[in-house]
Amino acid sequence: MKLDKVGSSQERKKEALVVSGNRWFRFGTVALFGAAILASSSAFAGGFAINEKGAKATGMGGAFAALADDPSAMYYNPAGLADNDKLVVMAGVTLIPYFASFEGANPYPGAGYKADMKKQIFFPPQIYIAYPVAKGFNISFGIWAPFGLSTAWENPDTFAGRFLSQRVDLRQFAIGLQGSYAVTDWLSIGAGPEYRIGDVKLQRNVPVFNPFTNRFVDAAHVDVVGDGFQSKLTWAAGIQIKPCARVRIGASYHGAADVDYTGNSTFYPIDTGSAQLNGVLASRIPFNVSVPTQTTVQFPGLLQMGVSYGLTDRLTVELDADYTTWDVFNETVLRFDAVNGKQVPQSVLVHNWKNTWTYRGGLNYQASKSFNLNAGLLIDNTPQPDEDVAPLLPDANRTGLSIGIGVKMGESTTVELSNLALFFHERTTLTNRDNFSGTYKTFADLITFNLRHSF
Repeated sequence: MKLDKVGSSQERKKEALVVSGNRWFRFGTVALFGAAILASSSAFAGGFAINEKGAKATGMGGAFAALADDPSAMYYNPAGLADNDKLVVMAGVTLIPYFASFEGANPYPGAGYKADMKKQIFFPPQIYIAYPVAKGFNISFGIWAPFGLSTAWENPDTFAGRFLSQRVDLRQFAIGLQGSYAVTDWLSIGAGPEYRIGDVKLQRNVPVFNPFTNRFVDAAHVDVVGDGFQSKLTWAAGIQIKPCARVRIGASYHGAADVDYTGNSTFYPIDTGSAQLNGVLASRIPFNVSVPTQTTVQFPGLLQMGVSYGLTDRLTVELDADYTTWDVFNETVLRFDAVNGKQVPQSVLVHNWKNTWTYRGGLNYQASKSFNLNAGLLIDNTPQPDEDVAPLLPDANRTGLSIGIGVKMGESTTVELSNLALFFHERTTLTNRDNFSGTYKTFADLITFNLRHSF
């Protein structure tokens, strides 16, 4: 009887290994590729958008859709370039120091647990060229970064959220070609195609339940790398109205884009401490080989609207409202090719993001012919529901304060510098889908520099 009991106990453990191996391998791969998709996210405008496309506009809190009087109008409002009468080149970069920390809550990872993101600096570039083909008609070309994200947690091998994300990197660039036309002296329009390219990388660990110890353990480390830049064509358009000398009204739209991503994932085995469990995992996970993966990421459309008013000949105020169609980011279908007879199952990740408004206000003061100052305020709402907050993207509502200066060097060259301090509201989640509870604290400081020269 004792031998029978021992034998049946061993069989039950072996059966538990098979069941847990199936269940937790499925969980791990779903969470893994969910993180890769959510990495289509950024941390500097609501969700994963980046709104900083020029120093003057950033200094005004991004309230620039109506004024739109430099080449960054390609992003803020293409119609603003219709009256440009010189060949103008503007190039710059936004430096973004980014800091984030996490404090755990019960039941997991528990009160008292703390972790920090690695301190990072991002630097999305911008370049614009505007050329007046004829009076009241301009052609412009530009490159900027509409979306992006990088989150990397310190001590990744022991980080409590390592099964959700250790590191995520995503880059996306827009290449735009636009035409702007002054229909009358009070009405201008602009539009053109916008080609989006981007890539994504991800690192995380995959968990498995060990029935011998009744604990979750690390089963594999995964690197996900996209096949170079993936692309999609969309469009942008804008309108600018000048009902009187001191007032400008502007609106612009950048189209949504569903981008198909392909890439490869490599699963590297981690010793679980159990030879039996290692064997079960090796029979199901395609270790140390490239696993082709495919998915589609839904990037939202952006509507920007603004009104500017010249309080005096030198002082202009502008109020803007941006509407982003985040509801397109509702779910992600993950597809994996079979490798060596081992098939990672297709999975569906639910996001259910919501459309959001961002409110902006800015001032521009032309102190002299060669020197101007600007300042701004923004209130930015997150589209991410509590249940979707996770270490790979701890998004939150933000409040931003900005200042900026512009100095004209001679007749043709202008140097501009701005700073936007972006305060993320504390985000506490106890109801997320991953049962990873706690409070995220985040701060970003955005420094935008650009050089503008006319010929």
